[in-house]
Amino acid sequence: MPISTSPIMPAWQVKIFLVPLVFLIFSCGGDEGQSLRVFAASSLTGAFRDVAQAFEAKNPGVKVNLDFGGSQRMRSQLEFGAKADVFASADAIQMDALVAADLVSGTPFDFAFNALVVLAMGKGPVNEISDLARPGVRVALADDGVPVGAYSRQVLENLSRDAIFGLGRGFKDAVLANQVSGEPNVSFLFQKVVLGEVDAGIVYETDTAKALDAGTRDLIFIPIPTAANVSARYPIAVLEEAPEPELAQAFVRFVLSEAGQRLLNKYGFTSP
Repeated sequence: MPISTSPIMPAWQVKIFLVPLVFLIFSCGGDEGQSLRVFAASSLTGAFRDVAQAFEAKNPGVKVNLDFGGSQRMRSQLEFGAKADVFASADAIQMDALVAADLVSGTPFDFAFNALVVLAMGKGPVNEISDLARPGVRVALADDGVPVGAYSRQVLENLSRDAIFGLGRGFKDAVLANQVSGEPNVSFLFQKVVLGEVDAGIVYETDTAKALDAGTRDLIFIPIPTAANVSARYPIAVLEEAPEPELAQAFVRFVLSEAGQRLLNKYGFTSP
Protein backbone atom coordinates (compact mmCIF):
# COMPACT_ATOMS: atom_id res chain seq x y z
CA MET A 1 0.00 0.00 0.00
CA PRO A 2 1.49 3.45 -0.87
CA ILE A 3 2.51 5.63 2.09
CA SER A 4 0.49 8.84 2.13
CA THR A 5 2.29 12.06 3.08
CA SER A 6 1.02 15.44 4.10
CA PRO A 7 2.25 18.84 2.94
CA ILE A 8 3.63 19.38 6.46
CA MET A 9 6.03 16.37 6.28
CA PRO A 10 7.88 15.83 2.97
CA ALA A 11 8.16 12.27 1.64
CA TRP A 12 11.91 12.01 2.34
CA GLN A 13 11.28 12.86 6.01
CA VAL A 14 8.64 10.13 6.18
CA LYS A 15 11.17 7.57 4.91
CA ILE A 16 13.78 8.66 7.46
CA PHE A 17 11.18 8.37 10.22
CA LEU A 18 10.25 4.86 9.12
CA VAL A 19 13.81 3.51 9.36
CA PRO A 20 14.10 3.78 13.18
CA LEU A 21 10.47 2.70 13.47
CA VAL A 22 11.21 -0.56 11.62
CA PHE A 23 14.32 -1.01 13.75
CA LEU A 24 12.20 -0.64 16.90
CA ILE A 25 9.71 -3.22 15.65
CA PHE A 26 12.49 -5.80 15.15
CA SER A 27 14.13 -4.87 18.44
CA CYS A 28 10.90 -5.38 20.35
CA GLY A 29 10.61 -8.85 18.83
CA GLY A 30 14.11 -9.78 19.94
CA ASP A 31 13.00 -11.36 23.21
CA GLU A 32 12.67 -14.67 21.41
CA GLY A 33 16.30 -14.51 20.29
CA GLN A 34 17.82 -14.96 16.85
CA SER A 35 17.44 -17.94 14.58
CA LEU A 36 19.71 -19.23 11.87
CA ARG A 37 18.73 -21.54 9.02
CA VAL A 38 21.42 -23.84 7.66
CA PHE A 39 21.08 -25.99 4.54
CA ALA A 40 23.52 -28.91 4.75
CA ALA A 41 24.34 -32.12 2.90
CA SER A 42 22.75 -35.20 4.46
CA SER A 43 26.18 -36.73 5.12
CA LEU A 44 26.75 -33.91 7.63
CA THR A 45 23.69 -34.78 9.73
CA GLY A 46 25.36 -36.10 12.89
CA ALA A 47 28.31 -33.73 12.79
CA PHE A 48 26.27 -30.57 12.16
CA ARG A 49 23.80 -31.42 14.90
CA ASP A 50 26.72 -31.38 17.32
CA VAL A 51 28.14 -28.23 15.71
CA ALA A 52 24.78 -26.47 16.01
CA GLN A 53 24.42 -27.47 19.66
CA ALA A 54 27.92 -26.19 20.46
CA PHE A 55 27.29 -22.94 18.57
CA GLU A 56 24.04 -22.37 20.46
CA ALA A 57 25.87 -22.96 23.75
CA LYS A 58 28.38 -20.24 22.80
CA ASN A 59 25.61 -17.89 21.71
CA PRO A 60 22.74 -17.92 24.26
CA GLY A 61 19.39 -17.07 22.72
CA VAL A 62 20.41 -18.27 19.26
CA LYS A 63 18.57 -21.17 17.62
CA VAL A 64 20.13 -23.02 14.68
CA ASN A 65 17.57 -24.67 12.39
CA LEU A 66 19.12 -27.42 10.28
CA ASP A 67 17.75 -28.68 6.96
CA PHE A 68 19.48 -31.79 5.58
CA GLY A 69 19.19 -33.34 2.14
CA GLY A 70 20.98 -34.01 -1.11
CA SER A 71 23.23 -31.06 -1.96
CA GLN A 72 21.73 -30.80 -5.44
CA ARG A 73 18.20 -30.58 -3.99
CA MET A 74 19.29 -27.90 -1.54
CA ARG A 75 20.90 -25.92 -4.35
CA SER A 76 17.73 -26.20 -6.44
CA GLN A 77 15.58 -24.98 -3.55
CA LEU A 78 17.82 -21.95 -3.08
CA GLU A 79 17.72 -21.18 -6.80
CA PHE A 80 13.92 -21.23 -6.63
CA GLY A 81 13.80 -18.77 -3.75
CA ALA A 82 14.14 -20.76 -0.53
CA LYS A 83 15.53 -18.60 2.27
CA ALA A 84 18.49 -19.74 4.34
CA ASP A 85 21.56 -18.18 5.92
CA VAL A 86 24.25 -20.81 5.29
CA PHE A 87 24.81 -23.57 2.73
CA ALA A 88 27.19 -26.48 3.35
CA SER A 89 27.58 -28.70 0.29
CA ALA A 90 29.11 -32.15 -0.20
CA ASP A 91 30.81 -31.00 -3.39
CA ALA A 92 32.02 -27.86 -5.15
CA ILE A 93 29.71 -28.29 -8.15
CA GLN A 94 26.55 -27.31 -6.25
CA MET A 95 28.29 -24.41 -4.52
CA ASP A 96 29.81 -23.15 -7.78
CA ALA A 97 26.33 -23.09 -9.34
CA LEU A 98 25.09 -20.82 -6.54
CA VAL A 99 28.15 -18.59 -6.89
CA ALA A 100 27.47 -18.28 -10.62
CA ALA A 101 23.85 -17.35 -9.84
CA ASP A 102 25.02 -14.59 -7.44
CA LEU A 103 23.34 -16.34 -4.50
CA VAL A 104 26.50 -16.58 -2.37
CA SER A 105 27.95 -13.76 -0.31
CA GLY A 106 31.74 -13.64 -0.32
CA THR A 107 33.95 -16.65 -0.90
CA PRO A 108 33.06 -20.27 0.00
CA PHE A 109 35.53 -22.09 2.26
CA ASP A 110 36.38 -25.80 2.23
CA PHE A 111 35.79 -27.02 5.77
CA ALA A 112 35.98 -30.84 5.53
CA PHE A 113 37.06 -33.75 3.37
CA ASN A 114 35.60 -37.22 2.95
CA ALA A 115 36.21 -40.38 0.92
CA LEU A 116 34.21 -43.42 -0.18
CA VAL A 117 33.85 -46.98 1.04
CA VAL A 118 31.78 -50.01 0.03
CA LEU A 119 29.09 -50.90 2.56
CA ALA A 120 27.81 -54.50 2.39
CA MET A 121 25.64 -56.89 4.35
CA GLY A 122 27.57 -59.31 6.51
CA LYS A 123 27.46 -62.92 5.32
CA GLY A 124 26.18 -61.64 2.00
CA PRO A 125 27.52 -62.05 -1.55
CA VAL A 126 29.81 -58.99 -1.39
CA ASN A 127 33.02 -59.45 0.55
CA GLU A 128 35.47 -57.63 -1.70
CA ILE A 129 35.22 -54.92 -4.33
CA SER A 130 35.26 -57.33 -7.26
CA ASP A 131 32.03 -58.92 -5.94
CA LEU A 132 30.09 -55.79 -6.89
CA ALA A 133 30.29 -56.95 -10.51
CA ARG A 134 29.10 -60.52 -9.90
CA PRO A 135 25.85 -61.38 -11.72
CA GLY A 136 22.82 -61.20 -9.47
CA VAL A 137 24.35 -58.93 -6.83
CA ARG A 138 21.98 -56.10 -5.86
CA VAL A 139 23.81 -52.78 -5.73
CA ALA A 140 22.47 -49.41 -4.57
CA LEU A 141 24.07 -46.14 -5.63
CA ALA A 142 23.04 -42.55 -5.19
CA ASP A 143 21.70 -40.79 -8.28
CA ASP A 144 24.44 -39.43 -10.49
CA GLY A 145 23.27 -35.85 -9.81
CA VAL A 146 23.96 -36.33 -6.09
CA PRO A 147 27.56 -35.65 -4.97
CA VAL A 148 28.09 -39.16 -3.53
CA GLY A 149 26.56 -40.63 -6.71
CA ALA A 150 28.94 -38.70 -8.95
CA TYR A 151 31.88 -39.60 -6.71
CA SER A 152 30.86 -43.30 -6.81
CA ARG A 153 30.84 -43.39 -10.59
CA GLN A 154 34.24 -41.69 -10.66
CA VAL A 155 35.60 -44.37 -8.31
CA LEU A 156 34.17 -47.14 -10.50
CA GLU A 157 35.77 -45.50 -13.52
CA ASN A 158 39.12 -45.29 -11.71
CA LEU A 159 38.94 -48.95 -10.71
CA SER A 160 38.13 -49.97 -14.29
CA ARG A 161 40.71 -47.83 -16.01
CA ASP A 162 43.83 -48.82 -14.09
CA ALA A 163 45.05 -52.36 -14.70
CA ILE A 164 46.83 -52.37 -11.34
CA PHE A 165 43.50 -53.18 -9.63
CA GLY A 166 42.93 -56.24 -11.82
CA LEU A 167 39.20 -55.63 -12.25
CA GLY A 168 39.12 -55.11 -15.99
CA ARG A 169 37.79 -52.29 -18.14
CA GLY A 170 34.27 -53.66 -18.00
CA PHE A 171 34.07 -53.49 -14.20
CA LYS A 172 32.18 -50.18 -14.04
CA ASP A 173 29.58 -51.29 -16.59
CA ALA A 174 29.08 -54.60 -14.78
CA VAL A 175 28.48 -52.84 -11.45
CA LEU A 176 26.06 -50.37 -13.01
CA ALA A 177 24.21 -53.29 -14.58
CA ASN A 178 23.71 -54.64 -11.03
CA GLN A 179 22.30 -51.35 -9.78
CA VAL A 180 18.74 -51.85 -8.54
CA SER A 181 18.28 -48.58 -6.69
CA GLY A 182 19.18 -44.93 -7.22
CA GLU A 183 18.87 -42.83 -4.06
CA PRO A 184 18.44 -39.06 -3.62
CA ASN A 185 21.00 -38.84 -0.79
CA VAL A 186 23.51 -40.94 1.10
CA SER A 187 21.26 -41.41 4.14
CA PHE A 188 18.62 -43.21 2.08
CA LEU A 189 21.34 -45.29 0.45
CA PHE A 190 22.79 -46.26 3.82
CA GLN A 191 19.37 -47.39 5.04
CA LYS A 192 18.82 -49.53 1.93
CA VAL A 193 21.88 -51.60 2.85
CA VAL A 194 21.18 -51.65 6.59
CA LEU A 195 17.66 -52.96 5.98
CA GLY A 196 18.94 -55.68 3.66
CA GLU A 197 17.02 -54.38 0.65
CA VAL A 198 20.27 -54.51 -1.35
CA ASP A 199 23.52 -56.42 -0.96
CA ALA A 200 25.89 -53.46 -1.08
CA GLY A 201 26.28 -49.79 -1.84
CA ILE A 202 28.95 -47.10 -2.03
CA VAL A 203 28.78 -44.58 0.80
CA TYR A 204 31.05 -42.09 2.55
CA GLU A 205 33.76 -43.22 4.93
CA THR A 206 32.07 -41.14 7.61
CA ASP A 207 29.13 -43.57 7.46
CA THR A 208 31.34 -46.17 9.14
CA ALA A 209 31.37 -44.02 12.28
CA LYS A 210 27.59 -43.63 12.04
CA ALA A 211 27.12 -47.39 11.87
CA LEU A 212 29.41 -48.00 14.85
CA ASP A 213 27.69 -45.33 16.94
CA ALA A 214 24.30 -46.85 16.16
CA GLY A 215 25.53 -50.32 17.08
CA THR A 216 24.49 -51.61 13.66
CA ARG A 217 25.49 -55.25 13.23
CA ASP A 218 25.92 -57.55 10.25
CA LEU A 219 27.59 -54.88 8.14
CA ILE A 220 31.03 -54.86 6.61
CA PHE A 221 32.98 -51.95 5.18
CA ILE A 222 35.28 -52.69 2.27
CA PRO A 223 37.97 -50.05 1.75
CA ILE A 224 38.55 -48.59 -1.70
CA PRO A 225 42.23 -48.31 -2.71
CA THR A 226 43.52 -44.79 -2.11
CA ALA A 227 44.73 -44.51 -5.70
CA ALA A 228 41.17 -45.08 -6.97
CA ASN A 229 39.32 -43.19 -4.26
CA VAL A 230 38.20 -39.56 -4.34
CA SER A 231 38.79 -36.68 -1.99
CA ALA A 232 35.31 -35.28 -1.52
CA ARG A 233 35.61 -31.68 -0.39
CA TYR A 234 32.87 -29.84 1.44
CA PRO A 235 32.52 -26.06 0.94
CA ILE A 236 30.48 -23.74 3.15
CA ALA A 237 29.27 -20.20 2.51
CA VAL A 238 26.98 -17.44 3.72
CA LEU A 239 24.12 -16.87 1.29
CA GLU A 240 23.61 -13.52 -0.42
CA GLU A 241 20.09 -12.99 0.94
CA ALA A 242 20.76 -14.41 4.40
CA PRO A 243 18.21 -13.03 6.88
CA GLU A 244 20.94 -13.05 9.57
CA PRO A 245 24.20 -12.31 7.72
CA GLU A 246 26.34 -11.49 10.76
CA LEU A 247 25.16 -14.54 12.66
CA ALA A 248 25.73 -16.62 9.53
CA GLN A 249 29.33 -15.39 9.33
CA ALA A 250 29.80 -16.31 12.98
CA PHE A 251 28.49 -19.83 12.31
CA VAL A 252 30.88 -20.32 9.38
CA ARG A 253 33.78 -19.10 11.52
CA PHE A 254 32.81 -21.58 14.21
CA VAL A 255 32.71 -24.48 11.71
CA LEU A 256 36.23 -23.51 10.57
CA SER A 257 37.50 -23.03 14.12
CA GLU A 258 39.46 -25.60 16.11
CA ALA A 259 36.36 -26.45 18.15
CA GLY A 260 34.25 -26.95 15.03
CA GLN A 261 36.89 -29.05 13.34
CA ARG A 262 37.18 -31.31 16.39
CA LEU A 263 33.46 -32.06 16.17
CA LEU A 264 33.76 -32.86 12.46
CA ASN A 265 36.80 -35.07 13.07
CA LYS A 266 34.77 -37.00 15.64
CA TYR A 267 32.48 -38.09 12.80
CA GLY A 268 35.33 -39.14 10.53
CA PHE A 269 35.75 -35.99 8.45
CA THR A 270 39.29 -34.78 7.83
CA SER A 271 40.25 -31.12 8.08
CA PRO A 272 41.38 -29.06 5.09
